[in-house]
Amino acid sequence: MSRWPFLLILIFLTGCGSNVRVPEPETVPPEPIVWPEPPLQPRIKLVRAINNPRDLGIRRPILTRLWEVIVGRKDLGMVRPYGVAVEDERLVITDPGIGVVHLYDLRKLDYERIDRADDQALRSPIGAVFVDGEIFVSDSALGKILVFDSEGKLIRQIDGLKRPTGLAYDAQRGRLYVADTLAHQIIVMNPEGRRLSAIGRRGTADGEFNFPSHLSFRGDRLYVNDTMNFRLQIFDSAGIHISSFGNHGDGSGDFAQPKGIGIDDDGHIYVVDALFHRVQIFDSQGGLLLGFGGPGNSLGEFWLPSGLFIDKNRIYVADSYNRRLQVFEYLEEG
Repeated sequence: MSRWPFLLILIFLTGCGSNVRVPEPETVPPEPIVWPEPPLQPRIKLVRAINNPRDLGIRRPILTRLWEVIVGRKDLGMVRPYGVAVEDERLVITDPGIGVVHLYDLRKLDYERIDRADDQALRSPIGAVFVDGEIFVSDSALGKILVFDSEGKLIRQIDGLKRPTGLAYDAQRGRLYVADTLAHQIIVMNPEGRRLSAIGRRGTADGEFNFPSHLSFRGDRLYVNDTMNFRLQIFDSAGIHISSFGNHGDGSGDFAQPKGIGIDDDGHIYVVDALFHRVQIFDSQGGLLLGFGGPGNSLGEFWLPSGLFIDKNRIYVADSYNRRLQVFEYLEEG
């Protein structure tokens, strides 16, 4: 049988399948989910959850989907989303669960995924950041930073790192910050990969680290999740330590397994805590303001969340073991 009659039969069978459909998980809350709950003024609102391109109205061409059925292409949903980056309605999500990077373009309603860098398979993509339109991805297992264009084509790679994880970029000064977790340092380089300096060494004093991971840069401040010291450290653009806050514990404002961090337009600091299954919000001095989320798999709940990114007061949280990205909105006062 030639290919085209087979495709026609497949189209017919697809159209004549059973009317019984397995319901997909809810992605938009039927009623508003906010924190804190009424009668208090809400400050955080759940917008939606995302697992696959369909959740954003992105559907691949029918012949592409049929061909993927024939060749057995895997589902396009997330397995263990970890890192998040957003720029101009482009969304990048690292997924070490299957060794891929998901690329969404919300303007073009387009979806691509990266699973290779030329002849090399991705193994553990963790961090992601946009740099002048290019996409920088850290692969902790390969010990490299991989640089892709907007279509997912490899441009170059940066070697010589022990275990790169979190990434952040200072666009004004053209500096890329890399958390090299096993080196207990933050490496500062230019976008071409030339090292400029390094911040810190292993220790517990101010400016020292114990397995640093997630990073965020906002204004002229670098925010570092000093993971196994269970604190957040803040540096100026020259790498000079400004302040720290955080303690190991199980109370409000403590850290159990801190991960992704981000800063909103009012300077509030958001920290994901995987073991609390929550996001905690602090003022610039480290005072706890609010927490949202909680353990579970319903909308607005988390299961071992990881990365976080804030863009125009939209808060993107990688809800890793619920296999989804949850999107929230910061509701400014008034």
